[in-house]
Amino acid sequence: MSTILRSIATAAGLAAVAVGLVGCDDAPSTVQRVDDSVVLTGADLSGLVGEAPGGIVAFAHRKPDGAAIWDQIPVQVDERKVVAFGTAPSTNSTPGVTGTVYGTSTGGPSALQYADAGTWVGADSNPAFDADDELVFMSGDAGSIVSDDVPSEPAGVVSGSGVEVKVEDPLEPGSVGYVYLFVRSGTGLDPAAGEDYVDYDFQLTSGPYKTTYKRADGPNPETSTVTTDRYSIGFTDRWFETSWRVEGGPDLLDGQKNVFAIGQCGRSNATFNDDEGAFVANIDGPVRGIRSYVGANSGPKTQRTHFFYRTHERTVTDLRVHAIPAVVDYIDYSSATVGSTYRSSTVPGGVPIDGVNDSVPSAVPEWEAMNGASGTVVSNAVFSFGFSPAPSLAWFYGDDSTPSADQCWGDSAFYGAAGPFVSSAIPNTDPATSPYWTLQGVRTTSFLPPVTDGALVTDVAATFSDQLANPLAVSTLAYNP
Repeated sequence: MSTILRSIATAAGLAAVAVGLVGCDDAPSTVQRVDDSVVLTGADLSGLVGEAPGGIVAFAHRKPDGAAIWDQIPVQVDERKVVAFGTAPSTNSTPGVTGTVYGTSTGGPSALQYADAGTWVGADSNPAFDADDELVFMSGDAGSIVSDDVPSEPAGVVSGSGVEVKVEDPLEPGSVGYVYLFVRSGTGLDPAAGEDYVDYDFQLTSGPYKTTYKRADGPNPETSTVTTDRYSIGFTDRWFETSWRVEGGPDLLDGQKNVFAIGQCGRSNATFNDDEGAFVANIDGPVRGIRSYVGANSGPKTQRTHFFYRTHERTVTDLRVHAIPAVVDYIDYSSATVGSTYRSSTVPGGVPIDGVNDSVPSAVPEWEAMNGASGTVVSNAVFSFGFSPAPSLAWFYGDDSTPSADQCWGDSAFYGAAGPFVSSAIPNTDPATSPYWTLQGVRTTSFLPPVTDGALVTDVAATFSDQLANPLAVSTLAYNP
């Protein structure tokens, strides 16, 4: 979170304080992006490879009220493994077998996936922290470089096991923060450090995933939720993200929607849910939650992975399907946003969300935002293509309470609905057929308090986009006090 994001929190009457900090820190991190995640792999942390994932702990050096301390901060390890996708079973009653995404035959295309003993992907075959596993903490938990005012190492860690992680913001030269990773001695230290930034509760209405999920032919209703101190999200089926609430306010979302073209319902999130599908992983950790799944009609390997952080959600969609004519990925808000304003880098002054269409440029914006009395939502959507020339991209916008286009699912209206439209043919992206190419869409959405100052929202959204385009720089060094 930059100083601009601190401004929006201050404008909304919120206190921007670093987690775990008591009193005034006389030796703080100078990195202002307190809401960004720092993700490292085992390959970045070779000194910790081979350790138990639950045995890695993190600390920041601080001086609350002038007294230097080692402050434990939350850290999370997510194990990964390469597994085949397998194939959808012939019937819903076909027993599953651990070792592929679909829990069926081995072989065929594979991919690096998050390991989860609760799905057919299964636990990582290497239970130790290895080169492809991920370690994550939040940039806002970083502190300053260690000083001589504290013991050389925190209590409860293995001496000599430390790794210094340096975090720098390329947009603010000179800003730097430090986190120190150690291996704990014994079990006295909890990697969560007493925090739980995200609560992801995966709930199928049918019961346990492995015994009740219909992998051959859905739907598979859910009442799954994600809850943080900033926002909540609800899911009602695999591809149905249907609820966004900011700080307990009204539901702002009708759905994140995908179709070949607006009004064409032969393929949509509803048909994806109604056909084959499987979950890769459902992970609830102290720093982030992960929800990853596959299955989109004739694209059974098409995959969407959600990363839930304390203030934002990142959704990564990997298209894996035969050649298709086009695709749209858009957010459709609910009627609760009527009276709010939609704005983007192409229409920074904004247009009212009122169920009456306004003219919005078709050029793809660098950012978009919705702000009103019930909350502020800032979003950035990008596509990356593994083929050339890249297909044509345009921007869809609809604000119509009685549209002529079929809505396919959700309510019957467009309210501030917007998103990128790949409007020309996409070649084969299914790795089961050669040759194939890649297409990935990434949407990052930040949830903020209600703000009425349009200029502030515009500044925040532009900064958000700049930060996504310029990620934090991270380096590691063995810590030898």
